[in-house]
Amino acid sequence: MLERILSKEECAACRLCCKFDSYDLWQTPVISQSLASRILQEYSPEIRFIRRDEHFLMKMTREPEADLYYCPLLDHERGCIMGDDKPFDCEIFPFRVMNLNGTLVLTLSPECPVVNSKCFDDVCKAALETAGYAFECAHDSPELVKPYIEHYPILAVEESRYGRQFI
Repeated sequence: MLERILSKEECAACRLCCKFDSYDLWQTPVISQSLASRILQEYSPEIRFIRRDEHFLMKMTREPEADLYYCPLLDHERGCIMGDDKPFDCEIFPFRVMNLNGTLVLTLSPECPVVNSKCFDDVCKAALETAGYAFECAHDSPELVKPYIEHYPILAVEESRYGRQFI
């Protein structure tokens, strides 16, 4: 979906989105019950989850002597052990679906160094290609929606009363 702006090789070389410090643990992927079961059965039976209502977050372990947590699905040699079968948050990164005063918006994470080096027009085109799918997933699973953070650029807006509107 995001091949227009990010190649697998670029993502594999960076992996910034697979590590978190204590300030950005809120960005860890939301995991559904069915995905948690699949992860345990098909990928890694030792992963632990933290329940949040009807969904889960993966329990991350703090690295010794650093305020750094790596995703337990990350193999430091090969990348994500799930390949193309990633959780929603990972699948659409560097985009995020956020709630801005009751309206769903598709934002761009300012943290991704690879996408920051890309042509902004290409990033916007990729956002428009992703927005419909992202908003549909957000409606199906509201727990995927993050609260809006002011410094995240808004690339698409969904207005439910008037249909989809994109910037």
